[in-house]
Amino acid sequence: MRCFVAVDIPEELKSGIKEFQDQLSSFDVKLVEPKNLHFTLKFLGDLDQTTINQVKQKLSESTSNHKAFFILLSGVGVFPNLNYIRVIWIGSKSQDFANLHKAVADALQDIGEPEKEAIPHLTIARVRSPRNKDIIANIIKRYETESFGSFNIDKIKLKQSTLTPRGPKYEDLEVFEL
Repeated sequence: MRCFVAVDIPEELKSGIKEFQDQLSSFDVKLVEPKNLHFTLKFLGDLDQTTINQVKQKLSESTSNHKAFFILLSGVGVFPNLNYIRVIWIGSKSQDFANLHKAVADALQDIGEPEKEAIPHLTIARVRSPRNKDIIANIIKRYETESFGSFNIDKIKLKQSTLTPRGPKYEDLEVFEL
């Protein structure tokens, strides 16, 4: 099973994110569907059932040390940079969130793929081609300090991802309360 660890975005924040995404929709980008919006804490890749059970145990132990906390979704950024935009994301500068992200990465360091980016981020679009990159970069710059609301992180989820021609489908395998 293709798995990852994530924090879902509450429904009440998705409309503001969608409004921002709509500004990008006329360009050659693939927008993340509102139902799929989440912060990935760790991508694990294809796992067998034994490894999934190990992940569940490690996440249960790791989350027992964390209390729920609020984060502010703020700032729009890109990977790798504004000259070559591949991913457009919304961030959070919460130290509590950074600590949770690190705790999950540390607990699962021997499972899954190594971390590529240590920046907790909510992917909202993937750029398919460099066409209109200057216009897209200007939109990003206008929103680089924009706030999209706050919410309480009180759980993380182990999710299964099934890739389909219409896009990924996610299913919760386990929920870990903070």
